[in-house]
Amino acid sequence: MVWMLALVVVVLVHQWLPQARWLMVHMVTLGLITTSIMIWGQHFAEALLKTRLGEESRPRQLPRLRLLTAGVVVTISGMLPGWPWLVVLGALAVSAALLWYAAALGAQIRAALAPRFAFTVRAYVAAACLLPVGALLGAVMAFSPGEPWQGRLMLAHQIVNVLGFVGLTVTGTLLTLWPTVLRTRIEVAAATRAAGGLLGMFLAVLGAVAGALIGSTLLGCAALLAYLGSFAWVAVTLVRVGVHGVRQERRVPLSPFPFLSIAAGTGWFALTTAGLLVMWWRSADAQMASSLVAADVQQLTVPFVAGFLLQVLLGAMSHLLPVTLGGGPRATTAALAVMSRGAVLRVVAYNLVVALFVLAERATAGSGALFSALTLGTAEVAGFGSLSRVLLSLLGFAVLVSFVVLLVLAVRTSSRLRGTAVPLPTPGRPEPAASASPARSELPTPSVGPSPSVGPPTTSRTATAPAAASMDRRALTGALLGLGSVLGATALGGSLDRSQGSTPDTAGTASAAAVTPTGETTTISVSMAEMRFTPDRLEVPAGNTLVIELSNDDPHDVHDLVLATGTTSGRLQPGGSTVLDGGVVVHDMEGWCSIVGHRAMGMTLSIVATGAAAGTSADEGAVAAGSGPDELARVSADMMAAPGPDVAVRDARLPAATGPQQRVTLEVVEVAAEIAPGVTMDAMTYGGAVVGPVLRSELGARLTVDLVNHGSMGHSLDLHAGRVSPDQAMRTIPPGEQLEYAITTDHAGIWLYHCSTMPMSVHLSAGMVGALVVPPPELAPVEREYVLVQSEHYLVPVGAPGSESTTHEGALPVSPVKIAAERPDLTVFNGHATQYVRSPLEARVGERVRLWVLAAGPSRGISFHVVGGVFDTVFKEGAYLLRPEDGEGGGAQALDLAAAQGGFVELVFDEPGTYTAVNHSFVDMERGARALIRVTA
Repeated sequence: MVWMLALVVVVLVHQWLPQARWLMVHMVTLGLITTSIMIWGQHFAEALLKTRLGEESRPRQLPRLRLLTAGVVVTISGMLPGWPWLVVLGALAVSAALLWYAAALGAQIRAALAPRFAFTVRAYVAAACLLPVGALLGAVMAFSPGEPWQGRLMLAHQIVNVLGFVGLTVTGTLLTLWPTVLRTRIEVAAATRAAGGLLGMFLAVLGAVAGALIGSTLLGCAALLAYLGSFAWVAVTLVRVGVHGVRQERRVPLSPFPFLSIAAGTGWFALTTAGLLVMWWRSADAQMASSLVAADVQQLTVPFVAGFLLQVLLGAMSHLLPVTLGGGPRATTAALAVMSRGAVLRVVAYNLVVALFVLAERATAGSGALFSALTLGTAEVAGFGSLSRVLLSLLGFAVLVSFVVLLVLAVRTSSRLRGTAVPLPTPGRPEPAASASPARSELPTPSVGPSPSVGPPTTSRTATAPAAASMDRRALTGALLGLGSVLGATALGGSLDRSQGSTPDTAGTASAAAVTPTGETTTISVSMAEMRFTPDRLEVPAGNTLVIELSNDDPHDVHDLVLATGTTSGRLQPGGSTVLDGGVVVHDMEGWCSIVGHRAMGMTLSIVATGAAAGTSADEGAVAAGSGPDELARVSADMMAAPGPDVAVRDARLPAATGPQQRVTLEVVEVAAEIAPGVTMDAMTYGGAVVGPVLRSELGARLTVDLVNHGSMGHSLDLHAGRVSPDQAMRTIPPGEQLEYAITTDHAGIWLYHCSTMPMSVHLSAGMVGALVVPPPELAPVEREYVLVQSEHYLVPVGAPGSESTTHEGALPVSPVKIAAERPDLTVFNGHATQYVRSPLEARVGERVRLWVLAAGPSRGISFHVVGGVFDTVFKEGAYLLRPEDGEGGGAQALDLAAAQGGFVELVFDEPGTYTAVNHSFVDMERGARALIRVTA
């Protein structure tokens, strides 16, 4: 109850919380589900094994629950502010609690005498042993590894936790709980035979996790297919029991909510697992593990969590809690009836809401057609805007909250009727659903043995017929009310969305009504390469269905196609192809590649509805209706604040000298990186940090760089210090590939290296820059030697167009619009605005300090100055501009560098104090280009 109430609060305030999606999902999975499994798993084990523990054992079980709760709280406390090591600590506590639980159940199995239902408890033990594996995978993800590992880990994490821990537990429980809920019987032999599927599910989970981690589509999909087959083996028995239980005549009707909710949740489980199998198989290509990225896997969160987990949990609790309260048959029956109030309405409304969200998330032609069918043709995905989503979310939330309200009412009803006498059952009739006595609140042993005859006397049929008819009418009324509530919320939301212009495609609605579908199809082949769609103008007769045969003919880059209606092809690897159903074309509209920066490079196409009425352009209407923050609005940061707790201050010292041969590896990873206090960027990086590692080479040395692309799109490398043909060394490599880049460092200076994949401005602004230092000959040693790389960053404000394209929750994407307008939000040294303000560079009075400076861009230079200091040595772009031995007594106040230029300055501090190194273009200094130098005596 505490976790459920906390979830209600979080749902109400989630828009103001960091990592809100993660928090809500894990409050359900770790808080609600895992706690429930641990409590009720113990309860079921005692009932099924007939090894009821004494009351003295209960206090010994409490530390296990407390350890689990503490672990969940610690995990959440570490994840929200981004403290990965705290997440690891929480994961260890959760794992320890589940292993303790598994060991306790194992001891009870060994103590049982010929238990008939040991297979269910063994499933609990196996499932509990899987959760530590899932916890480990989740802890590793807290360190934000780049793709493909983020996608692989996310996939393995969901498989082992949802299909393994929860799937095994739920399936094993249903073999005994399902007939109990239906008040019918299951033969021991049938249950034992069906339980063989549990072993198959366990082994399949292990295979699927291995396939996810090693990036094997074949292994993973084969394991998922085996999992579905094993689950189907169990499900066949459950369906037979369900059909028999529903058809069975009884004087006291079944409480409908438990079995309806459990059945609906189990259906979502099977459908979502099949959907995962299809998604995984379709991702298979030369770079399989990079195409099934974390964003793809997250599409399954809603059906797994909201469709499966919550419904099975609430359905089971609606039966178990009234039974466990006890109080006699009448109290139990009344409490069950309270928990089932409005059952059909609640189940229909909730499942329609979940289905509409799942279909809208998919945004394909098929899902769009099904979306329209579920709303009886009254709504389309294209009109499913933000206000529609809010209203439907509130409706689904109201259904969930109703469980808490009904539970309170059920407890009051049970307490009021506790101990009340109940009439004796008529001989030959099934008994009411009374399972617990006031003296002993215990889950009953599942009904087993041969199925009873269901042919009562004729008089019983005539007595129950009116009740059955009444139930049918109530069920039909509930179904219609549930459907009507969803349709009403959708219609109201759609109307508000159209009036506020908050739908994906708000224009052309009136004209679309005037266009009659012709029933004909126009098929056009479109190629994607070199930042262009070919052809980029598609003429389609108004009313025709558009089918696009899309192929990615680019040898290096990942591309996709998104239409203004929201229909998308998904990302295509080089050489990949797909068929995109664009639906009936009723007005002009635009399409584009959604990979960051590609649209700004001109990768767009236009679809022209020939013969349509004038003025039906979707793009014009969308512009007119557009709202939200300005794309050029400044993303501000507190320049006096300390970096976040998970930000490691970059060591600014120049690396030690290297020999004549050096080989380094640069790994491309895409991460969420803080670049100023409270400002996190969707970063592309060399090595996981904005501004890559400082490299050092000696004059005439051989430097070999191995570039490895772990990102989700093509990347490359340009070493300015080398003289090589760009065709091979600087080529873009797709995700999962690597190249060798070798140069001889024949010229001194501080050289820029960066990604040269188009659009370069986006990749550089996203963090793909770094410095290579080649000291000039006979460079005198100094006491201190630091490297400062300046970079500027352009971010999409929250809520502005393009902000939804982020691949990391809470991070801001790079803004091509701001880059083109030269409107940077931040200009920083070594990847963070305030790191050297809170952790200054160090020096002593009388020491000579050398500061290497590089203007990495992508567009702005620097006028480097140290407040309170004078440079007596200036080296710029391979040559000295000033040296103390020149004899002219000169000094310099600034080192001026254009974008991609570098050099160094030297100075000696005469007095202790705190000096400030700045970009004397003060607007850039105020955006973060500032570092303190603390000088001591």
